[in-house]
Amino acid sequence: MTRISEIYSYIDSIAPFDTAMDFDNAGLLCGNMNGEVTRALVCLDITRAAVLEAESLGCELIISHHPIIFKPVKSVPCDSVPYMLAQRSISAICAHTNLDLSPVGTNAQLAKLLGLGGAAFVDGECLVVGELEGEMTAPEFARYIKERLGCGGLRYTDSGKSVKTVAICTGAGGDMVYAANGRADALITGEIKHHELIDADKAGLSVFDIGHYRSEFIVCAPLAEMLRKRFTEVSFTVSSADRELTHYI
Repeated sequence: MTRISEIYSYIDSIAPFDTAMDFDNAGLLCGNMNGEVTRALVCLDITRAAVLEAESLGCELIISHHPIIFKPVKSVPCDSVPYMLAQRSISAICAHTNLDLSPVGTNAQLAKLLGLGGAAFVDGECLVVGELEGEMTAPEFARYIKERLGCGGLRYTDSGKSVKTVAICTGAGGDMVYAANGRADALITGEIKHHELIDADKAGLSVFDIGHYRSEFIVCAPLAEMLRKRFTEVSFTVSSADRELTHYI
């Protein structure tokens, strides 16, 4: 018999919850640590569709990257995710920035998927830097990323320089252009603001905005596999209801 507390402790061992950033809300955000788990759903976001999927699969637990409660709530309507989880007795563990900072987390998994050699975190930053086997132009690298991620599209800037050393900050990591400046030829992130693109171009840094969902969903399958190996008596399923909302034309 596996308890939620055991799964929580394992996640804490690979992505310590106390490393989460101050603004974050990570941990067991709904449910009971003593609850028994036979089936669990792994997803990026716990949406209403994901809750219904977990219920249909008989899951007692959902493990997500993004927190179900991020800002203080003043009400819990019946169609809200926390209410739906409580109503169905489904617990939720959310591993957010602690998973971003983990050596097996979002940034590390994206670096692995893109085949970056020597990928490592920059001290004090949520930024991974690694190297491609060979140099590419920005358009070539954009096509390479699109192929490796199987995504519908992405947007990028071209500094005019070849891309060899690559910095990664998944999710809303546009402000990492300043940390990447001088350390890399390019930054890959999931969200970036207009003025940050201008500053990156001024610094000669190409930027590849692959979308928030696409930059982080890639952690779900590896995380589920690690959990399967550790808890062989529990069934871990990567959500199919949790999906990218962006379409490209």
